[in-house]
Amino acid sequence: MRRRGTLSTMATEPRIDDLASDLARLASSLEMLTISDADGGRLEDTRDWIVRTIHGYLIPRIEHPSMPITVVFAGPTGVGKSTLLNSVAGGEHSVAGPLRPTTRSPLVLAHDAHAGGYGTIGGVECQVVTGRAPILEELTLVDTPDIDSTSIEHRAIAETMIDNADVVVYVTSAARYADLVPWEVLRRAHSKGVPVINVLNRIRSTTSGALADYSSRLRAEGLVAPVVAVHEHNMARGAQSVPLIVIQELRDRLVKVVEERREGTAHAVESVLQSMLARAGEVLAEVSETATISIDLTSQVKNELKVDIDRISSRLRPNPGGALDLGPLTALAARMWRTKGMVRRRLPPALAIARSHTLVDASLAGAIDTDIRLQLGSESLRGDDENTRVPTDTHTAVGGAVGAWHHDLDDMPIIRGAIDPSLASLLLARFCVESHDPKLEDVLALLKGPGNLAEVVSYARQRLAVHLVPIYNSAEYQVTSRLGIVVSADDWIYRAKVSHSAVVARSSLAHV
Repeated sequence: MRRRGTLSTMATEPRIDDLASDLARLASSLEMLTISDADGGRLEDTRDWIVRTIHGYLIPRIEHPSMPITVVFAGPTGVGKSTLLNSVAGGEHSVAGPLRPTTRSPLVLAHDAHAGGYGTIGGVECQVVTGRAPILEELTLVDTPDIDSTSIEHRAIAETMIDNADVVVYVTSAARYADLVPWEVLRRAHSKGVPVINVLNRIRSTTSGALADYSSRLRAEGLVAPVVAVHEHNMARGAQSVPLIVIQELRDRLVKVVEERREGTAHAVESVLQSMLARAGEVLAEVSETATISIDLTSQVKNELKVDIDRISSRLRPNPGGALDLGPLTALAARMWRTKGMVRRRLPPALAIARSHTLVDASLAGAIDTDIRLQLGSESLRGDDENTRVPTDTHTAVGGAVGAWHHDLDDMPIIRGAIDPSLASLLLARFCVESHDPKLEDVLALLKGPGNLAEVVSYARQRLAVHLVPIYNSAEYQVTSRLGIVVSADDWIYRAKVSHSAVVARSSLAHV
């Protein structure tokens, strides 16, 4: 029976698999984020690096802390990486070449017992060579392609291997240590937080000053790390390795890493973990900020691209030369002749009514197009000419909507019961979009008979809005799509933040 006031150790002690599970959830939640990044995919690249680091580096080392340390040999072309790897392993496993880069894909030298786990590293397929040298029980050695060739793929592969390394052996030579491109990769290796052993290879008596100069450059860059000097040695023809005495210091340093593997591996994993968490926090902060801006802009677009009949009617300008002349009809309405036969004799001919129908339809469609274009050209969307273009299918849809609206008017009981339904429908349409013309009200009262004109007009305007809503929604969707406003939903951002917080909390308690 447990005493009151005490806690079970098993209930509070963080477990390694808990941290691995939290990391897996963080990777999953980050993958679900849809990132709109105008800066050349920078955030997406960072997010993808985080996910690869979690799955390819952190989780395997957390779940299997006794796995061999991965030592990655990286450096520019022809500086002797493969020869050094062979020499450290005590055999000839990676083909070395003095005149050209021979390693075009990663070569992994692993112990027989562990070789099955290195078919791919960070998603890159590797050539696996097995051996039983004692050092391979604690170290897995990886030879990488050159980082400064004309092949972009070579550098990308080398950087992926560095991202998945426990120790980086950066190899350069007395003739190549000042080259600019390799320094970018060297900075990447140091920024990762894992131990970096700098090797200056092929030092001769005539280049003895290179060691001091290289060490000075490293200090100036803030890349403080030990530099191992490997002097030039005459190799037998066809030999792929040098005698142990030549690389004894490098081997000793790697052996020291093995001896300190528990502390060293824990430190390396912790460094990578903290670096990953910092970058994940930056991604989440930027995504959250972008989402907030995008949501605000989306709301503004939705507010501007909405159906507003009053706004549309204010921009309607029918052609007065071809429109139906209301003068005679107004005079007729003023006399208020109630005899249908007498009224009909004074109504416009059917051809004039049909022509006016066409003009009103064209004017209404033009007003709608103008309204959409004006909203697309508003301050929030200005600066992109593409946004102000009304698509062809929108023009077609507007014409169809206006035609469908006229059918609605024709079907209204008050129109069907009018003295002249066609003329009544035309005048009602004009009144809906030209309510500023007071003469129309008297004419409509004459043609439709008694009734509440305000209710009739309100219903007709509602029917017009019903037909226009899909068109405005479509324009809104096209605008937001062109602006790249679609960002991860708030719930996915929230999940990613929760997962990130869980890993931060777990990593501060657990022994990695």
